[in-house]
Amino acid sequence: MALLLSAHTGRASAPVAWHLAAVRAPEAWPVATGEGVTVAVVDSGVDADHPALEGRVLPGRSYVDVDPGDEPRLLAFGSDPSPVYERAFGQADPVGHGTAVAGLIAGSAESRHPGVAPDAAILPVRVLDDENRYHDSAMVGAAVEWAVDNGADVINLSLGGHYDSPPFAEAIAYAERHDVLIVACTGNQDADLPDEEVWFPARVSDVLAVTGSDEHGHRWRTAVTGAETDLAAPGANLDAPRAGGGYKSVTGTSFASAMVSGAAALVRSAHPDWSADQVRRALTGTATAGDPALGGGIVDVAAAVAAEVLPRPAEPAEPQLSPVWSAAATAAGGGLIGMSALLLRGGRGARGGGRLPGRPRTMAG
Repeated sequence: MALLLSAHTGRASAPVAWHLAAVRAPEAWPVATGEGVTVAVVDSGVDADHPALEGRVLPGRSYVDVDPGDEPRLLAFGSDPSPVYERAFGQADPVGHGTAVAGLIAGSAESRHPGVAPDAAILPVRVLDDENRYHDSAMVGAAVEWAVDNGADVINLSLGGHYDSPPFAEAIAYAERHDVLIVACTGNQDADLPDEEVWFPARVSDVLAVTGSDEHGHRWRTAVTGAETDLAAPGANLDAPRAGGGYKSVTGTSFASAMVSGAAALVRSAHPDWSADQVRRALTGTATAGDPALGGGIVDVAAAVAAEVLPRPAEPAEPQLSPVWSAAATAAGGGLIGMSALLLRGGRGARGGGRLPGRPRTMAG
């Protein structure tokens, strides 16, 4: 289906790929294009020289040592100009996975295949090695915290595994405390094997967990799903930038996650005063319901941008004893302390013992 690119940006009409039409991204572009929003791509690096991403990729950081020795090293972008470090920086991508993810998020509107949020900035943080794997989940957690501290509004995690990691979970909690939305893929599996559980970190409650759908709006046959799945997005046969130039077809929940990160960037661009929680609720509350395996449904970018989402009311403060009551209780030998304890228990019971409904605690493994 041919659609018009954004009149808001003054760009010419061009055919739009099926995955963009499926999430109604072009209908949101007259209102928001992702401008002013930074999406961290914690992945295999990003090819900053690809024409679709030129000028959109910020100086990043790599946690991958290309010349491992007895002492592992943390490598920052530009830390050493010698050739041995050439492929260690966030702005290079020896695998191509992160470049495809970044292009689906923020590929230029002038390119053959625009991203969902074509004017968003990409902050590349490399954690995947040349085999597209990470071997230290605490290191990935450190990368998440670095992205939070360096301006990320949204963090895309197109990675995961079967085992929980307390340090990684704490990094996710750190992002939540700093109002940064984390989007992660639910994982991929062999279609001929029993269903797997949703990968970590997608199954952490503060993470927006994304599975993959096909062109017919059904779950893609190798996409992992489960009770923790929040949303779906196209995740099969998507055209994305190839590291080194050109384009390729990609499939997997990694790329569905990228679509939702782009959607989150559009919502944050349209509503810069919204919290990460409001962005999350806009995306989940307006999704197109259908196949139960897709969580709340397939993300509808235009509806999410147009949504009205109020902030959650502040939690009531715990009842506190005044100094006068405290002194009186002490003087009474504990009689008033018992009464105060009943009052405090009543206060906690009225709040349900924690956060307001719908805002679950971070789960540490």
